[in-house]
Amino acid sequence: MGKYKITAGQNIYDIAMHLYGSIEGIVDLLINNPGLSLDDNLKSGDELEYTDGFTINPDIVAYNKLYNLLPANGERNVYPKEPSGQRFMELYQDNKQTAASLLLGGSGRLEIDWGDNTDIEVLVLTDEARELQHYFNDRIASARRISLYGDVGFRMLDISRSQASQVYLLRPLDIEKFTCEKMGLDISFLSLSENTYELSLPGLQTDSLQSLLSLKKLMRLDLREAKMKPSVLDTYLKALVEKHYGRRNLTAYFSTIPAGIYRKPEKDSEGNYRISSGMEAIWMLTHEPAWNERGAWTFIINQTIYTYEPDDTGNL
Repeated sequence: MGKYKITAGQNIYDIAMHLYGSIEGIVDLLINNPGLSLDDNLKSGDELEYTDGFTINPDIVAYNKLYNLLPANGERNVYPKEPSGQRFMELYQDNKQTAASLLLGGSGRLEIDWGDNTDIEVLVLTDEARELQHYFNDRIASARRISLYGDVGFRMLDISRSQASQVYLLRPLDIEKFTCEKMGLDISFLSLSENTYELSLPGLQTDSLQSLLSLKKLMRLDLREAKMKPSVLDTYLKALVEKHYGRRNLTAYFSTIPAGIYRKPEKDSEGNYRISSGMEAIWMLTHEPAWNERGAWTFIINQTIYTYEPDDTGNL
């Protein structure tokens, strides 16, 4: 007689497929476990007895063992889910993760489908930041999708502990302060973020910052310890100069050092400045009086500060 320990998300049909290679093995499970019925909700960690060495379809049993497959389809007892709001964000997570967490505050009624067998979680947002923690109650074969619904605006949103590998915004969304620490993400979704004045992205792994150019109200950007090439930063800084109109002054923190020397760029034959490096772009941003009237552009690179000085004789 063998003993089988139940894994989270398994139902009696999963166990029959795993042990016998066929759901017909349920008969053996019911015979060896008199208190068991087809309607039971099985709990992780409980044990069932079975006839050791008895299989119905040995090929399926061998296949599962060869590829380390564990059937765990769960009961799916809360589907279909019917949120009342419109979906505005999706976060995708590796299926090996067992939990996720979001830190958020703002206004509006938020609904979250965590992508498992639990009901939709409903939260009325307030200005006070609140952490939502969730532990998944099933296993799935593909990436897990966490979906957010509702008509909301975020005063702050921190997805650092979501373990997300991909994030998508499905429509423009107010996010005043956004935080994402030490994550490798495609941040192109931030181009749909509105009224954002603070971005905290320390330790970010990215190959493009171009989506940040649409954030003209941005006043603080933290990219310390970000893993990106100097060319990625150079491209962003040059674009800030080209698209300076209507933009708020920015204080930015970098660990990556832009290319070039902090100096006044040369001019081309038509008298236009020809910016050849990221450091020259910083010089332009910190030396144009009209761009610094409402506040100084400031760049802090490994504790070295580059900022606007009204009496600087190098002004344009």
